[in-house]
Amino acid sequence: MADHEVEQTVAVWARSRWDAQPWLERRMGHTLADNLAFFRGTVMKTTEVWVAARGDAIVGLLALAPGRVEHLYVDPPAQGQGVGSTLLDHAKRLTPDGLTLFTHQRNRRARAFYEGRGFRAVAFGVSPAPESEPDVEYRWDGAAALVS
Repeated sequence: MADHEVEQTVAVWARSRWDAQPWLERRMGHTLADNLAFFRGTVMKTTEVWVAARGDAIVGLLALAPGRVEHLYVDPPAQGQGVGSTLLDHAKRLTPDGLTLFTHQRNRRARAFYEGRGFRAVAFGVSPAPESEPDVEYRWDGAAALVS
């Protein structure tokens, strides 16, 4: 991924997080430099990153680890237009045996999105520090579950 693509992707990631969970973003206080460092140093090194683009503009991202959606974000102006569903369907095709993911309990839009696409809540807990935010683990049982 070229530097300008990383910067666009991180900008989408930050805008989406601020839109979905401003209470947490305000408390965490991450700067653009923090976000870029985390994305380059952790996300890009531990996951496969896929982006959705319209023309030259990145409008969504998916970071996928084996069996797990680590990050799925869509730029707020592009939400509700199928971008997130397309990215999640891509993750399902790549991992047909099932997927897990976590989201925050207070992020009702994300929870409704995942539940509407076949994920079910399997555990409630608290995310690791420094977030320490109540979260929920979701599971999609895979393509085999669709035919049984």
